[in-house]
Amino acid sequence: MTTQLILHNARIYTVDPAQPWAEAVACAEGRIVAVGANSDVLNLAEPSTQVIDVQGRLLLPGLIDAHVHFLQVAIRRHQVSLYGVRDFNEVRRRIREAVAQAEPGQWVQGWGWDDNLWDIAPTAALLDELAPRTPVILYRLDMHTIWVNSTAMREVNLTAATVDPPESKIERDAAGQPTGLLREWNAIALVEQHIPPPTDDHLRPWLEETIAEAHRLGLTGIHDQRVEREGRRSFRLFQSLDREERLKLRVHMHIAADYLTEAALLGLRPRFGSERLWLGHAKAFADGTLGSQTALMLEPFEGTNNTGLAVTSADELWELAIQANRAGFPLSIHAIGDRAIRDVINVLSEFKPDLAAGQLAHRIEHVQIIQPDDMHRMAQHGIIASMQPVHLVFDWRTADRVWGQRSRYTYAFRSLLNAGVPLAFGSDAPVAPLDPLLGFYAAATRQDEPGQPLGGWYPGERLTIPEIIHGYTMGPAQLAGQAQRQGSITPGKWADMIALDRNIFEIEPAAIKDVQVAMTVFGGEVVHSS
Repeated sequence: MTTQLILHNARIYTVDPAQPWAEAVACAEGRIVAVGANSDVLNLAEPSTQVIDVQGRLLLPGLIDAHVHFLQVAIRRHQVSLYGVRDFNEVRRRIREAVAQAEPGQWVQGWGWDDNLWDIAPTAALLDELAPRTPVILYRLDMHTIWVNSTAMREVNLTAATVDPPESKIERDAAGQPTGLLREWNAIALVEQHIPPPTDDHLRPWLEETIAEAHRLGLTGIHDQRVEREGRRSFRLFQSLDREERLKLRVHMHIAADYLTEAALLGLRPRFGSERLWLGHAKAFADGTLGSQTALMLEPFEGTNNTGLAVTSADELWELAIQANRAGFPLSIHAIGDRAIRDVINVLSEFKPDLAAGQLAHRIEHVQIIQPDDMHRMAQHGIIASMQPVHLVFDWRTADRVWGQRSRYTYAFRSLLNAGVPLAFGSDAPVAPLDPLLGFYAAATRQDEPGQPLGGWYPGERLTIPEIIHGYTMGPAQLAGQAQRQGSITPGKWADMIALDRNIFEIEPAAIKDVQVAMTVFGGEVVHSS
């Protein structure tokens, strides 16, 4: 076996309790073969070995995003971005510019808007001023609400007579006319089904561009949260890259719960696939979102009678769990509100996987607001919390406004960990930035990028640097059933590693958001170097 790569003169935090710190690491055939002192590891060098002096930088396992919509990230990079735009005049400018560049009949598509940043309500009439003849569809940052203009509604025959689809809502004015806002998947589909999708010839290079961006950010693995609308296409594209040995990412690929019957008929099971692409959990949705006020709550949103939406009812979740259990798939269920989380726990607690036999644990995605008793129930039943610390950066003010004092147990990282609930961290990109180090910053400070609120938002829920690193490495690896091959710098595991330009153990937590990835190694190959 020829030594492929040696990294030395490093501060290696391995995430391996048997050897937490080291100076050098050697790789061969895409795997880690030695971890230890500089002198010992350098002795393995051969004439063909690439030897890199890391110059004392902090070396970590490659980071894993446990919740991302990766194909959507690739697509959104080629659409109008309204992400984080507070000035509504800038919103107008960007839309007007896109409309001017559009071909006749072409849809203008955009994403990332957040009405909580504006003092003006999004309506079709506002878009009609900017695009009187061009159909426009703009996705809210949570992707659970779209904003369209009147031309778009005419194109899809959306009128006052259109009935609200199940578990969804078409916003209407006092006269019953649609206002241009459609909430949740079934309503969104009324519009989406009429928009020509980009071709695979477009998507393949977009996907590879986005993988390169992931490397720049320190990501070597993802859990792709495929849903019914995009799943088949993303899986097909990832497979085509994998066949050509161009997929430089470890992809734990969910299937939409809608396809459990087909998966069972084919005899498919989790972890079927290659070292770079394998089947994961079955994905479903229990409720909506915080920002759209469609999260399913035990008590109404502040100042309203609204308790949110059950995208999948408790009875339907029960039937889904029976079906998933028969098919051999663990469940990954989106649940944001405390009522939704409780309903999901009630169901999953009756369908415990046999972890000793190699089955994967159930997971709840987001776990944004949870009652303390339900934390202990999650731990008792071995349910994993798949969370996105970066959401706190953008949502804490909204949570305070719509949940009030209940926000004490929002993004309750410390309380969940103390209760014994394992954590796996991700981004939910493109709902939030893909950058995992912004998530590190959020979990360490509980502040937004300008450093608000002072002292942190419910600072008792902060985590330590080792805990955060675990949440982006071993946490997702264990959740994917890949703990023997991924998540730490340990001999025998995949040679996926990153070097940072600053040591996050030594700097102030507030500086973490500015840390850059100096180098990314995937399968023993340097795929990014700044």
